[in-house]
Amino acid sequence: MHYKQKFVYVGVDLHKATHTAVIIDCWNEKLGEIQIENKPSDFKKILVKANKLADGLTPVFGLEDVGGFGRSLAVYLLEKGQIVKEVNSALSFAQRKSYPTTKKSDSWDAFCIACALLSNLDKLPDANPQDLHWTIQMLVKRRNAMVKSITTLTNQLHGQLTHHYPSYRKFFSDVAGKTALVFWENYP
Repeated sequence: MHYKQKFVYVGVDLHKATHTAVIIDCWNEKLGEIQIENKPSDFKKILVKANKLADGLTPVFGLEDVGGFGRSLAVYLLEKGQIVKEVNSALSFAQRKSYPTTKKSDSWDAFCIACALLSNLDKLPDANPQDLHWTIQMLVKRRNAMVKSITTLTNQLHGQLTHHYPSYRKFFSDVAGKTALVFWENYP
């Protein structure tokens, strides 16, 4: 028996609101499919469905995005002692494009992820969602949004000042300095 025959392969297409899982065997035959909401109380449904269809085999889960929408699911599955692999989206894209007719649906994407998981089982890294990396990513995104907002507001301020005080840069080296703020307050 080839070692890949000991597993069923669960490809999960991850989205903000829902996750779609397709379960296949080692011959790329679809055994089942399930769609759940992206909330921890629904994660057990994927595990139950995979174990039911596994029929004594071990389920292996393939997730494309273990740092974003799939982070919570990956953490849940790992806590339950499951094998979880991180599938590079380029692999599932190549799998999708290898068929003569291209389809685009959550079910089809999950199937392609499962096929990529099956064919690259030995090469794929184990999922390892890092809380530290996720936290830093969220802080960086927040900082970038704040910098963008400040830049937009500053540009709007300079536009208004140029309209009302065309030579304001000659008066104040710093538009937000104490003297400038008193001036803007008295002469809006």
